[in-house]
Amino acid sequence: MIDQPLAALVAGLAAGLAIAMPLGAIGVLILRESILNGVRHGLAAGAGVAFVDLTYATLAVSVGVVFAPVIRSWGATPAVVSGLVLIGLGVYQLIQARSSADPEPIEVPKRAVFARFVALTAINPATLLYFLALASVVTTTATSWLAPTAFVVGTGVASLAWQWGLAFVGARVGAMLPARVVGLLGWVASGVIIVLGISVIVAGINAAAIASG
Repeated sequence: MIDQPLAALVAGLAAGLAIAMPLGAIGVLILRESILNGVRHGLAAGAGVAFVDLTYATLAVSVGVVFAPVIRSWGATPAVVSGLVLIGLGVYQLIQARSSADPEPIEVPKRAVFARFVALTAINPATLLYFLALASVVTTTATSWLAPTAFVVGTGVASLAWQWGLAFVGARVGAMLPARVVGLLGWVASGVIIVLGISVIVAGINAAAIASG
């Protein structure tokens, strides 16, 4: 009885780290948030991302693989929408950086940062599909509610720890560098977001073409 929840907890920790560690668009955005606006904003951003991962893991263990075929049937549409949102965000950030010569932290409520990163993370259906695939193994082999719960807890803890680690790194970098360099990094990060948005669209279209072929 004890071994199964422990194994599920370890699986959840591994799943949370596996989805969080690759430095994609969200990771770059968390770094950018901390570099430009400080550690508290970065922590709010990381908490928003981890909240979505926790929510998706909960949904996954609750409904199993019921929704996975539905999401896959949407084809490239989710990826295209996600990519366009990222491109739009990157362009908006570039415009904001260009119109402001002052790279000082922007006074934005932390709850607004949290909400923005919740929305940005939630629009990526690949995250939900990932958790659905892993959680199906946990739920089909579990003999009690403890294992699925342990999986969800492990996912949330691992994701939050990694995102907050990025926030602290970004804040440290921002504190060490001159204001001009910090502003330049903001430009670079925005450009990376645009490139990642394009890559999301291309990858989604290619995956849909392979699936339909």
